[in-house]
Amino acid sequence: MRDTGAVDISDLTRKILDRREGEGSPLRIVQAGHPALRRRAVRAAERLPAELLRELVDAMAVTMRRAPGVGLAAPQVGLPLSLYVVEDSFASEPGEDPDDDLLERRPLPLRALLDPVLEPLGDQRVYAFEGCLSVDGWQSIVPRSRRVRLRAAELLDDGTLREVDEEHGGWTARILQHETDHLAGTLCHDVAVPRSFIDASYAPHYTDLGEAVRRLGLSGEIAELGPGEVMTR
Repeated sequence: MRDTGAVDISDLTRKILDRREGEGSPLRIVQAGHPALRRRAVRAAERLPAELLRELVDAMAVTMRRAPGVGLAAPQVGLPLSLYVVEDSFASEPGEDPDDDLLERRPLPLRALLDPVLEPLGDQRVYAFEGCLSVDGWQSIVPRSRRVRLRAAELLDDGTLREVDEEHGGWTARILQHETDHLAGTLCHDVAVPRSFIDASYAPHYTDLGEAVRRLGLSGEIAELGPGEVMTR
């Protein structure tokens, strides 16, 4: 019997791309409640013709930059495909020592990753507020592994794929964990510290997590952090 619930990923990709106002326009980012955000993504390698995959990645990069964001997973544009783009153009202030950055944020070039698998490295966990383009206007405190091992296929500019096996830390590791969660149907707020969900406009009041603990009534491991600390060991 034919599975009438099956979706042809190529056809769906074409439909999503054709909904744009024009070539070079961003895609629509779906919001929490859309079923694509709760499905487990299907394997991406060899799923789409090369030209269609390139068009999709380019459109996702445009969408991420316009949002703006530092990552965008295919489920966020309504496509349950194990694929995301990441980019962080962060630059430290002149004269600022990057080693003083508690969250270890560093520039990350644009990359398109297919079928990523992440492995946490070590026991260190870092707490920080995260937002999501699919839960627009809200943030919560999410614990993430400080370091991860990434294995994936990376789409290169010439359309070829190369296998990568790398280690990443700090904010880049956080971005990768956030986007990889999307591929399993998980939103960052699903794994957040309870009671830490806030309107993004309030975030400047909680730059020190100690203030969040005190004013939001947070408990658990996060309450054990000292002043100015974000990491547990």
